[in-house]
Amino acid sequence: MQRKTFLPIATALVIGLAAGYLLWGRQQPEPTKVSGGEVAAASKGESPPDPAPRIPARDRPAGTASRPTRATAGAGVDTGGGSGKTPPALDASTTAPDASAAAGTESAAVATQGGAVVAWAVGDAVIEGEVQFSGVAPVAGGLHREADPYCARHQIADPTVLVANGKLAHVWVHVIKGAPDTRAPAAAVEVDQLDCMYTPRVTTAVVGQKIFARNDDPILHNVHTFLGASTLFNKVMPNEKAAAIEYMTVEPGVIRWKCDVHPWMRGYVGVSRNPFQAVTGADGVFRIANLPPGRYTLEAWHEKFGAKTLDVIAPARVVFAYDGTEH
Repeated sequence: MQRKTFLPIATALVIGLAAGYLLWGRQQPEPTKVSGGEVAAASKGESPPDPAPRIPARDRPAGTASRPTRATAGAGVDTGGGSGKTPPALDASTTAPDASAAAGTESAAVATQGGAVVAWAVGDAVIEGEVQFSGVAPVAGGLHREADPYCARHQIADPTVLVANGKLAHVWVHVIKGAPDTRAPAAAVEVDQLDCMYTPRVTTAVVGQKIFARNDDPILHNVHTFLGASTLFNKVMPNEKAAAIEYMTVEPGVIRWKCDVHPWMRGYVGVSRNPFQAVTGADGVFRIANLPPGRYTLEAWHEKFGAKTLDVIAPARVVFAYDGTEH
């Protein structure tokens, strides 16, 4: 009888102990994972190192990035930042952009190099000087304008060679090396026909810039332009009511203007790839501003005496000299 009673009691006790053990195991925390450094410290009886605190992104100091950022400087320009490479050195024909230009400041000119548009610094260096004439200046004779009664109303001296105090006027001076090609200004260049003369006699433009030709005389003029030996356009303007002729420059050089009706009418537009150019006035002086300091090649061009070149380091003051034997 006792054996029959003991067996159920023992079975119930075993089941109870097993259930209690299972419930106890579920309530215990998971074991803590320790690093190799903590194990080593514990083995020496030292306190384990404190883990490095994680700083939320919003609380990081300024300038602290969560991941490396590649540095760039301007559109189309790679300073080498983030790539581990040193950018190639620039020679005199490709002047290095200024940092302020690369950052997109208002003092940057837009240029093109290798098909990419880049920012090129507009600096504060100036190339200025004068064009001297040491030869015997020709006497400016009067133009023969008698064939047209309207033009004959005023006698005008030949402006081909104008020398005053040893200085030569109407000389186009421009940078031909050291400055990159730049976009053309939005404003158009104007060439007028006034009192049967092209005015201004010599002016400048940038490749891609528009030229407007106007007729302010109440008589017919024929506007015939050349680049080298090639005709650019040849159009008639009947009087001052004629619409302006519009032309966009496409390559550098000297555009020569003439009127087939009045052969004494001459004009010239010097077209450059950059805006660093000027024309000497009656005092023979020129000034080219807003250049970054650096090495440049200048060219001076006169309609009768031709071209001369000069290497300079801006800022600079230079002198071009003609003696009248160049033609």
